[in-house]
Amino acid sequence: MSVTIQKKIATAFKALMVDTPFKQISVTLIMTTAGIRRQTFYDYFPDKYALLTWIYDQEIGEYVADHLTYPHWTIILEQLLTYFEDNRTFYQNAITINGQNSFETHFNHHLRQLVQIVINDLTQLHHLTLSPTYQQFLLDYLSGAIVAYTASWLRTDQPQSIQQVSAALQITLTDTINGLLLRTGHLDTKKEYEVG
Repeated sequence: MSVTIQKKIATAFKALMVDTPFKQISVTLIMTTAGIRRQTFYDYFPDKYALLTWIYDQEIGEYVADHLTYPHWTIILEQLLTYFEDNRTFYQNAITINGQNSFETHFNHHLRQLVQIVINDLTQLHHLTLSPTYQQFLLDYLSGAIVAYTASWLRTDQPQSIQQVSAALQITLTDTINGLLLRTGHLDTKKEYEVG
């Protein structure tokens, strides 16, 4: 199996998604656009939904995984927003797809890795013990909030700048974390959790 062929198919599909609704894109159209015979598609993907999943995993999943070692999660968040801005038209179309291949489902899956790092940083920095149930709640809540806001931002024709969105998300996450620290008696104004 050739990754080059997969990428060529994905590039053709993404180009089509700029102007064509997902429902109207057929395997034949994808492969004609890619300049590859139709049957080759099935050597790599069972259907266009699998291709969409592959794109999410390659572009979002690998990006998050490759950058988890950055000094701070805020850098990854801003760079992800930049990626979405650069691919806004594709994702505006992708957002319309519901079910197991939805943008929100896949983005949430990959974003959870990043949010887990935020939670781990929080617990280590403040020597805080959180119950597994509450950690799961934080993971679900924070990931879901970022995904929902990102999807809403992508749907907007005249969106806020990446810097505005990134700053708002960072402040919201920081306020949430500091609220938790205050509630549990772990907020030391000298060690207040900060972004960046």
